[in-house]
Amino acid sequence: MSVFKKTLLLLIGCSLLCCTACAKQEETSQAQAEITPEEYTIFTGAADSEAPATKAPLQTPENKTREDGSADIYITIPTVEVSLADLKSSDYTVPVYVALEQNAGLTYAEWGASYDKRCTLEYEKFDSQVTFNNIVCSVNEEQHFFWTAWASSDSDPRTGNLILLNIKLPADAKAGDSYPITYEPVSLANKPHVWNDTKNNWVKDGVVGWTDGGITVTE
Repeated sequence: MSVFKKTLLLLIGCSLLCCTACAKQEETSQAQAEITPEEYTIFTGAADSEAPATKAPLQTPENKTREDGSADIYITIPTVEVSLADLKSSDYTVPVYVALEQNAGLTYAEWGASYDKRCTLEYEKFDSQVTFNNIVCSVNEEQHFFWTAWASSDSDPRTGNLILLNIKLPADAKAGDSYPITYEPVSLANKPHVWNDTKNNWVKDGVVGWTDGGITVTE
């Protein structure tokens, strides 16, 4: 890995940790911490832990595809079904791979997700089935939210798994229960997701879409 790439990822990691700490201090109630469309504020030129000097018009980053179902970037959070017997044998922990299924080329990405408040999360960035193993992830356990960043010195056109989420379900989980995992295009610091390469800003000028998922317990 180049010195440039190592330095960039280190800076990203520091920024994400600052973002998590800032979010915990600023969010004084559960209602304030909830991300709702009305709270989405798009801005540029500020770190995750900083508020914009002037807020842009409120808008939500769009989840979209073309008429033929294609996109420049498409992220899938699968819905994983697990039997109650298998759940107990795995100590109530279920692996969920978040995948990048369509990719027109990337040098930098930031995105996040929230998970069911009855669950806990451990993530794995080094896994044989994860394609983008140098991802940086900051988890806010209180808000059941995480935000990630990834960088490359060259445009990367690969598809594959972005990250492995090990989701631990509660011990009272039963057949029929569902535990959603939702893609979040805005961080807790009101920073929009980023998907771009050296020539293209896919969020602004392209098509970025995603599918939410989760875990369903079966008999």
